[in-house]
Amino acid sequence: MSLHFHQLKVKDIRRETQDCVSIAFDVPEELQFSFRFIQGQNLTLRRWEYGEDVRRNYSICSAPGENELRIAVKQVVDGRFSTFANQQLKVGDILEVMPPTGKFHSTLNTQ
Repeated sequence: MSLHFHQLKVKDIRRETQDCVSIAFDVPEELQFSFRFIQGQNLTLRRWEYGEDVRRNYSICSAPGENELRIAVKQVVDGRFSTFANQQLKVGDILEVMPPTGKFHSTLNTQ
């Protein structure tokens, strides 16, 4: 599987706390396999800001069995992407997202 950015539509935004939103993505059928994930993985998001490539990694906060791809973004002081996500991002916006990466996880006991 080749890792490169895909344009994903923001399906849902929840205000989790005063300074944190969670963002769910609408993953098209043709990308479902590429965006399958296991617990402990993360997503790299890219946004172009004033001609600069701004990339940030966020842990996936939904469980693999929930049939949802969701991250949480806490706003940090002077955080370029976190401020954008918490103050300007809207449902229906498109973000550039790389398929899940990361191998740091514990095996789940599903019995």
